[in-house]
Amino acid sequence: MQSIRKSECPNELEPSDRKTHVHFNVTRSEEDCPVPEKRHVSFQGVRRPSGNTSNAAAVESTVVVSSFTSAPAPSVGLVVDQTQPSTSIQVRLADGTRIVSRFNFQHSIRDIRGFIDASRPGGSSSYQLQTVGFPPKELSDLDQTIEQADLANSVVIQKL
Repeated sequence: MQSIRKSECPNELEPSDRKTHVHFNVTRSEEDCPVPEKRHVSFQGVRRPSGNTSNAAAVESTVVVSSFTSAPAPSVGLVVDQTQPSTSIQVRLADGTRIVSRFNFQHSIRDIRGFIDASRPGGSSSYQLQTVGFPPKELSDLDQTIEQADLANSVVIQKL
């Protein structure tokens, strides 16, 4: 940089014979480099009141936000009876997408599998479902209800 300030050719650019002319341009930039935009990830989940849980069903609201890893809700299949107790279950699919849906306590593991299959038509049907936690519990009894499997407000993982 000192050579350039003196209007001399820097040693690195000097030709082997002194008869050859070297031309180069230097541009001074006074502006700052642009800062890349930060990506914002919205809340995904269920809002729950703290304290008195007797009114939890009345206050509970589910917020599901689409993102790059969210799957669309299936158009066929699951029917939730609003007059019966229900719960929200998040399903983490093997491809990384997440699906949140409501199920009645009397729905079975088979209904969760049907929900996944309806969400991913043409996808693999040879997979296992398991709970999150340690140790993870495999959900192999397809006739077991959500209440019996203790899956209320939980996360279920699809394993290929």
